Amino acid sequence: MWLWVGLGWVAAALVLAVVHHRLRRARDGYPPEVSAFLLRFETELAEAHPSVQFLGMLPDRFACLLRVEGQETPVGLHDAWRHAQAFPDAFSRMVARLIADVKEVGLDRVDDLDFAAAAPMLLPQVRSRSWLEQQTAFGDAALVHRPLNDDLVVVYVLDDPHCMVFVCREHLRRWRKTDVDLHNLALANLQRLDGERLDAAAVGAEPLVLTSGDGFDAARVLLLERAEGLLVAIPERDTLWVGPEQGQNLEQLMATTEAIAKRSPHPVSTSLYRVTDGRLEPVSERR
Repeated sequence: MWLWVGLGWVAAALVLAVVHHRLRRARDGYPPEVSAFLLRFETELAEAHPSVQFLGMLPDRFACLLRVEGQETPVGLHDAWRHAQAFPDAFSRMVARLIADVKEVGLDRVDDLDFAAAAPMLLPQVRSRSWLEQQTAFGDAALVHRPLNDDLVVVYVLDDPHCMVFVCREHLRRWRKTDVDLHNLALANLQRLDGERLDAAAVGAEPLVLTSGDGFDAARVLLLERAEGLLVAIPERDTLWVGPEQGQNLEQLMATTEAIAKRSPHPVSTSLYRVTDGRLEPVSERR
C-alpha cells in the first residue's frame, strides 16, 4: 500500500517538474523570430532592470508575467514586439519605457485600494524566511509577516484575476488594521476556498497532495487541525503534501521534496516537517 503511495508521490513530482517549467517552455511554440525577441527581452530585463523579474509567458495569449516592485502583473507584448521589429536599435529604450509605464499605471498602489475592497481578496502565503529577507524592503514598505517556524513565514497578498499584491506596513497604516486583524481575515478567506480537504487529511490514513496551482496550496497548511504527528512537505508555493508518518519512506520523501523545491520558480522549503505540539518541526533523521 505505502509503496504505491510513495510511487504516486514520485510520479507527482515528475509531473510537477514539467508543470513548473510550462511558462518558460511556452515560448518554444513561437516562430524563431518571436522566440528571439523573448530571449532578448528577458536578457534586457536581467541586465538593465535587475529588480524586475521575468516569471514566464502566460498561456493562450502573447503576454508575460513580471514581478515589479513586489507585484506579479501580466504585461502584454504585442506593442513591444511591433516596436522591436520597426526600431531594432531602440530596443533598450523600448523596454525601459515599458517598465516605466508598468510602474506608473500598471501597478496597484497602496492609495488605490480601501479596506472594504481589499478584504475579500486577502489571502495568506507561506514563504521561506530567506525569501522574505531577499525582498529588501524596510519601514512602511516592509511586507507584513508572522513566523510559522524558524524556516517559514506567513505573508499576505491581495489576489485578483490580474495581479498579486503583497501587503506591506503602509497598507495596515492606511487601513488602520493590526497584524492580527490581517491574519484572521486571510485565514477565514482561505478556509472558504478549501478547508474541508485538510480536515479530512488530519484524520485520514493516506497522504494528500494539493496542487491546485492557485498560489495558495502551501498556505493551506495553516488550515490543518488535529494534525499532531502528521508529516508535512511544502516544497513550493503551489504544492502541499500531508500524510501519516507510519509506513513512510522518509528518505524518499525528503529527496522528492528537495527535487521539487529546486525545480520550482516559487520554492518554499526542501525540508520535511512533522507537526509537533502544533508546530512544524524539521525532520532531520533519515530512516
